[in-house]
Amino acid sequence: MDVFEAMNSTRAMRRLDASRDVSKDDLRAILEAAGRAANGGNRQPLRWIVVRDPKLRRALGDLYRDVSRDLAGPGATLPPASDRSPEARMLRSMEHLVEHFGDAPVLILACASGELGRVEASVYPAVQNLMLAARARGLGTTLTIRLRGRQDAVRALLGIPEDVHVFAAIPLGHPLGRWGRAPRRPVDEVAYGDRWGEPFLR
Repeated sequence: MDVFEAMNSTRAMRRLDASRDVSKDDLRAILEAAGRAANGGNRQPLRWIVVRDPKLRRALGDLYRDVSRDLAGPGATLPPASDRSPEARMLRSMEHLVEHFGDAPVLILACASGELGRVEASVYPAVQNLMLAARARGLGTTLTIRLRGRQDAVRALLGIPEDVHVFAAIPLGHPLGRWGRAPRRPVDEVAYGDRWGEPFLR
């Protein structure tokens, strides 16, 4: 798959087919591609935890639901199904992920030790590589950082050392949604030339 096609059609896939497994060959290929990303000083601090055990996935799903409920606050409600606005559809998609996070065939956690504020530059490029490689293999992903709100519990569950941070969790599986361009602002609205607010191309 052409890299621009992958970038243009990779979108958050929050609905994954829980009945279909992800092959070991796909997992290896995706993680190898992720490992090719740039990282500071080639120190390669990133470690992946590939969670396939159903009990561990369910436990992570419970933690994800707990932190999501805390973030939503008391009395939070979803828009009715009759509301077809983009905002309402997004909220329902996010709620689906909250309720089914632990059902994803694979949960991949991006972990690293190092100085906060610096080590992230060695983490998130690899996460993006992983998501693009998954797209090339026909697999869906979405990036979430909510489990950072339950770091100690995640460490205890998965045996992660105390000096290692969990930066992201990526559910992975065969998507139930469709690939396609997500709505984004045009580049002329988000890119500036030399100074804030100036056209980036004159």
